[in-house]
Amino acid sequence: MSKAGWVALVTVLLSSCVIGNVQTFDQESRKRPHIVFIMVDDMGWNDVGFHGTNQIVTPNIDALAYDGIILNRHYSAPMCTPSRAALMTGRNPINIGMQHYVIDSDEPWGLGLDQRIMPEYFREAGYGTHLIGKWHLGFFAEQYIPTSRGFDTHVGYLGPYVDYWSYVSKMNSGTFEGYDMRQNRFVNYAANGTYATDYFTMVAKDIIGQHGKSGEPMLLVLNHLAPHAANDDDPLQAPQETIDRFAYIRNDDRRKYAAIMSKLDDSVGAVYDSLKANHMLDNSIIVFLSDNGGVTRGMHSNTGSNYPLRGQKHSPWEGAVRTAALIWSPLLKDTQRVSNQWFHISDWLPTLASAAGITVGNSSFSDIDGIDQWEALAYGTGNPRQKLMNNLDEIFGYTSYMENGFKYVNGTTLNGANDQWYGQADPLDTLPGDDQYLSAVMSTGIARAANLDEKVISYLRRHAKVDCGNEITSKECNPLVKPCLFDIINDPCEMHDISGEYPRKMRQIRDHVEYYRLRSIRPRNRPHDPEANPTKFGGVWTWWRTDPTRQGKQDHEIPPPSHSLSKDTQLFEKAGCCEYAERDSYGCVCGW
Repeated sequence: MSKAGWVALVTVLLSSCVIGNVQTFDQESRKRPHIVFIMVDDMGWNDVGFHGTNQIVTPNIDALAYDGIILNRHYSAPMCTPSRAALMTGRNPINIGMQHYVIDSDEPWGLGLDQRIMPEYFREAGYGTHLIGKWHLGFFAEQYIPTSRGFDTHVGYLGPYVDYWSYVSKMNSGTFEGYDMRQNRFVNYAANGTYATDYFTMVAKDIIGQHGKSGEPMLLVLNHLAPHAANDDDPLQAPQETIDRFAYIRNDDRRKYAAIMSKLDDSVGAVYDSLKANHMLDNSIIVFLSDNGGVTRGMHSNTGSNYPLRGQKHSPWEGAVRTAALIWSPLLKDTQRVSNQWFHISDWLPTLASAAGITVGNSSFSDIDGIDQWEALAYGTGNPRQKLMNNLDEIFGYTSYMENGFKYVNGTTLNGANDQWYGQADPLDTLPGDDQYLSAVMSTGIARAANLDEKVISYLRRHAKVDCGNEITSKECNPLVKPCLFDIINDPCEMHDISGEYPRKMRQIRDHVEYYRLRSIRPRNRPHDPEANPTKFGGVWTWWRTDPTRQGKQDHEIPPPSHSLSKDTQLFEKAGCCEYAERDSYGCVCGW
């Protein structure tokens, strides 16, 4: 063969290799699963049917749970901003300075720009990345908004909550109010007048349709406003015709809440149907969960019920941190079950990345705190996580920590105002029966497609329901007086303090908590800034600083920790030993 012939042959072969590689990459990218992550806001443990209640029927959510995996030990931080920061970064809030309270819209702080977050990993892997609904991780400078942080698109609001119809947000902290609704960087006035749950669902269906046509893998994070309370002057909002369907609930506010949940359930069914209509369902992963527990009483109460769990949002108890959650996917090999493996919200980044073939790392040398639990979920193999740091807040002065089934609570919030058991159904309400409940679930398209069996549903529902056993508290504990210890597996409602029975375990856990505390990052919080006033920007909430590093006149660090605990029950570390300490066979341990 002549030299020219060899050159031609090599050129053809190289071209074939390049084309082959492109085709292979394209095929691989098409194989990556579509991720649909649905997070709802301030929903109670007892507000979904799959946990046993008949008060609020959620047939689409429940059918998805029964055909997938009910995550019965899913844990989160006890408030919005910390939990969303953990989800996006795969890190515990105490390690990124996001552990204390939430970001009000007029506060100049946010999730650190040094943190790499979920959409950045997925976009780098060829995914289209989309956020719908709530952000709540800072927007005082444009560098902090979703489309500056890895999301290709964002349709939603930047702050903590809005009106369900008008998208106006009024801050409790002051007199500021403004319109908060975005289409990427721009103000979105088109949404005004459309019920938020319906609008966000419509946007989700449009995005799903676009990916159905393009074949590009999709990361869709749908952060609903529902069922969070709107502004204080009109907190619970839903279409009247939906509210009327719950006439059997005597409490007017709870009836409205049920309607909000019903619209949310319709949304989940619509998203499922859209994935199916666009031939994406067989290669999709759907996650549904609440960011934290419900709010039965107090500020931003939505009547959410965590019953029979103890406490509510903004507390160290199970009602704040143990959240309703499920995962559904044809890619899961062991489904239609209740999982009792420990799962933390920070685990979702490495878990979903693993399902998508994306490496984020979760070794001891990584800055990811979350654990990849995809294999354990997909095949039902083991329980990779044994420790859960729900939160450690030195400003409010409390710790909520789990280790090998022992729950440690030290301190609390609001002097114990949220420490009881709330949200039990009104015994005079005439609730739907189990037959009506089963009929509602079985009538959904999800149940029909999965060929769900009524006996399987009843079995799963029974095993997902929390049973508190003896409902008389025999060993009470006030965490403002001393730390409490609970056997959370056998005492899920935190009724019986066993700290006196396990003194060595208490000392070991205190040492572990102190290890976390000493390595935590100072909270990033900053006080309110009058320059954020929406009247300066045409009545719209928007970023008000061009340089995120510039200090404003009002800026100063948050005050030093002010414990709600008495001084002799706090941890004070000194070189070599604690200021308050005792010794046993293990040497120096921090005492109380």
